[in-house]
Amino acid sequence: NLFQAGALVSKGLSALGTEFRAGGMATENNNSPGGFLTYISVMATEDNTTVVFDDFSTGIKIINYTNGATPINAVLNEGESYLIAVASDDGGTPNDLIGTRITSDKAIVVNSGSGTGSFADGSGGRDFGIDQIVGSDKVGNEYIFVKGNGGNVTGDDWENVLIIANTDNTNVFVNDATTPSYNLENAGDWVVIEGDEYSIDDNMYVQTSEDVFVYQGIGGD
Repeated sequence: NLFQAGALVSKGLSALGTEFRAGGMATENNNSPGGFLTYISVMATEDNTTVVFDDFSTGIKIINYTNGATPINAVLNEGESYLIAVASDDGGTPNDLIGTRITSDKAIVVNSGSGTGSFADGSGGRDFGIDQIVGSDKVGNEYIFVKGNGGNVTGDDWENVLIIANTDNTNVFVNDATTPSYNLENAGDWVVIEGDEYSIDDNMYVQTSEDVFVYQGIGGD
């Protein structure tokens, strides 16, 4: 891409799993055309692996998927991949893919994220936000985040934390909160914690009542 780039770090054996929740940059400009895209890419590590994509948002429009039926099932052999994506230029709303569940009967590896995405509205710049993620057996319920170099004011739009529930009725506590800051009623529901909730020391402490999938967005002026 002429202006954007992305990189991910392999998680090695830690990447292997059988249940995942997809994340990406939850843009504030979700319904606007202009290149916003969120995707999930899986790769099988054994022959005859069945992969199921489900728990989609209602009305999701997946690129080049004319069947329309969900869940989506794919049978892959070792080294084969399957990718699904939602793009604003194709009439989709990329945020709809966030929280999608990916399950398999044998170990797979999952990459997830956004191409030309933004946690803000994208008018001040966009970039790739992708990663190789870990499965539900390795996520937790206690996280500490350190703010990047996004600066203040506009940076608070970029320096966000995405929390995705994997269990119904998950409470989220931010910093020193003694009552829930957010409640995620259903598995697959998600919330963005904005950058203005970082402390004066540029860190954030998050606890949840159940294990959650977490994605952190950072930026630079």
